[in-house]
Amino acid sequence: MIYRTISLALLALGVAVTAAAAPRDYEFDMGHSRIFFDVDHRGYSTMHGRFADFGGIFRFDAENPAASSLDVTVDAATIDTFHDGLNDHLKTEDFFNVEVHPELRFVSERIETAGENRFTVHGQFTMLGQTHPLSLDVVVNQTGEARGGVPMAGFTAVGTVDRTLYGMNYGTPLVGASISIRIEVEARETESS
Repeated sequence: MIYRTISLALLALGVAVTAAAAPRDYEFDMGHSRIFFDVDHRGYSTMHGRFADFGGIFRFDAENPAASSLDVTVDAATIDTFHDGLNDHLKTEDFFNVEVHPELRFVSERIETAGENRFTVHGQFTMLGQTHPLSLDVVVNQTGEARGGVPMAGFTAVGTVDRTLYGMNYGTPLVGASISIRIEVEARETESS
């Protein structure tokens, strides 16, 4: 009887540990999350912009971030360079062609540890209907709890996209082919997880 009790206790402990270690669903805090991009303009300046609307599935394991996963969709029509005329041009078929390709998407495939609180997220990025590998260098800025005890985490991610790989050739080489991306995220665990 005592062995059966110990076995059941160990089994329960194993289930609890497994559950605790499993990645949890997080949602983006859109009040404190941004996607920025930079591109060279004829060598005279670096133009800055952002995408105002994005979302998706984000599973984060605070104990083992390499077990996390990400599937993010960006609304291409929310591109914002703080200039209405340029925004309108970027939405046309010369660039993002938002009428035909309304979304950008990144899906992670694997995550590698790159140092303390640093990771490289390897995945597939889709733009203009074409998909190519993309890697993001990620720093886990902080994990903790929001008000009410809800687990939360903050991240900074950077990467580079060669827009010509996706058929976005307009303006090259005067307008840079290489687009630098910086993503700032605060996320909170969802109630459903």
